Amino acid sequence: MESLIFICPKTDKPIDVGVETEIGTLLRIRKNIMRSRCNACGEVHEWPVRDAYLAEAA
Repeated sequence: MESLIFICPKTDKPIDVGVETEIGTLLRIRKNIMRSRCNACGEVHEWPVRDAYLAEAA
């Protein structure tokens, strides 16, 4: 499993939203929207899942 990463639209920093998945699931849900509080700027953002990428879990 790998962490789902988005980019904060205010800071351009990568954000780990606390969701772990694998590429097969990511491809199946790519039309969905992910809503989460951003740990870079503190605001709540909505990101299309298709804009996410997977980072290897530490």
